[in-house]
Amino acid sequence: MYCDTVGRTQIYLGDEELGLLDRAARSTGATRSELIRRAVRGTFGQKTKPERLRALDASAGSWSGRTWTGAEYVDALRGDLNERLRRFGLE
Repeated sequence: MYCDTVGRTQIYLGDEELGLLDRAARSTGATRSELIRRAVRGTFGQKTKPERLRALDASAGSWSGRTWTGAEYVDALRGDLNERLRRFGLE
């Protein structure tokens, strides 16, 4: 879990924050500490603009080679959903 030295800190959370953490811990199986570490990384560990642009460039062309259009793909996905909604009378 830890690859470097760790620092210990103490924080004060209200009932609402603790409840949110506990619900997330139950649903994910992660500890409170791990959820807090993830939140810190997600909030303060943002990628730089050049890193985000590199990721965007790396994804360019990911749809190439497909024989259907994006609209056809979405219609195919929705078609299944629409059929299920129709079966339940929720069209």
